[in-house]
Amino acid sequence: MSKLIIENKDYKNWIQDVSTRFKRSQIKAATRVNSEMLMFYWSLGKDISDKIKSATYGSYFYLNVSADLRKLLPDVKSFSVTNLKYMQYFYELYSIANHPQLGDDFGNDIIFQIPWGHHKQIIDKCKGNRDKALFFVRETLENGWSRAVLLNWN
Repeated sequence: MSKLIIENKDYKNWIQDVSTRFKRSQIKAATRVNSEMLMFYWSLGKDISDKIKSATYGSYFYLNVSADLRKLLPDVKSFSVTNLKYMQYFYELYSIANHPQLGDDFGNDIIFQIPWGHHKQIIDKCKGNRDKALFFVRETLENGWSRAVLLNWN
């Protein structure tokens, strides 16, 4: 600890404030990055959902998409076959197009506020039940639920 922090209370308070503001900006930046990635996953999930309809049985659609994206983006780990399927499920679970009876007011924005790993847990747990999935999204946001909490919830 510097001599200024020990002797000068105003300086100490200012340094603490700078530290707090920095930490807040880091959290905001991480949240924005997460939100952008989720919006990308949503759009890719929509693309996959649309394109899979015209794929023929035995065409290895996911395998080919995965291999082609990995070839173009070798440093990106997001394009495994499993993750591509999760992106499709993510889109289909929350899509208005797949649930027209529910209308537009379901909080599309809240689904982009929790981490991808949480969504994968929710997708596995809810098996296409949108209302149940939104319950878990809201609880995660309101109570800061971890993936471990989601995993252990019955």
